Amino acid sequence: MKNKMKKVILSTLIATSSLMAGSSYQSSIFSNIDSLIGIEAGYSGLDVEKNQANSSNISKYNMYHGGLKIGAQSDDFRFLLGMRYYGADDFDYATTYGAELQYLINVAPIMNIFIGVNAGIINMRYLPDDEPQSRTISDPYFGGDVGMNFHLGKRIDLELGARFMTFDAENTKSDTTYIFDNMITGYTSLIFRFEMD
Repeated sequence: MKNKMKKVILSTLIATSSLMAGSSYQSSIFSNIDSLIGIEAGYSGLDVEKNQANSSNISKYNMYHGGLKIGAQSDDFRFLLGMRYYGADDFDYATTYGAELQYLINVAPIMNIFIGVNAGIINMRYLPDDEPQSRTISDPYFGGDVGMNFHLGKRIDLELGARFMTFDAENTKSDTTYIFDNMITGYTSLIFRFEMD
């Protein structure tokens, strides 16, 4: 799974770099830069695998989240720093802190689409029903994202996106291992753009 994800991210970076090679890239990368502030809400799927002795089972969780992000955007690129809080049964907390770099493809005056990469840290405290002790992780993640921005006005966008994050996190206690592997998220955001002097 991890090798497949590395190939997807490498392919994304190669495709993005070829798109950047156009003649408009040199002149527009540093022009028309706006600062960004966004609020985000979404829904995620997470699998937790439990390995004990010779048995293994997977629990599937659906998690809602809310988050804040700040960044900057040129005509062709967007960079965001974000923090998100996730809520789900059997979790005391789940948070991510990370960064996203996206390439913007301006397909119409009212919208653009984006493709990008993300990386950061995921923190979770898992409280399994069948155990008296909690399981915590704090591990790096990386992944990709894709979506659309609809320009609701000159300074506000509605973003619809999907994000994939993979992380190789596990917690072992008393001969029982819990593995947290990846998270797939659908989300929407309101992005407010401000001109930079």
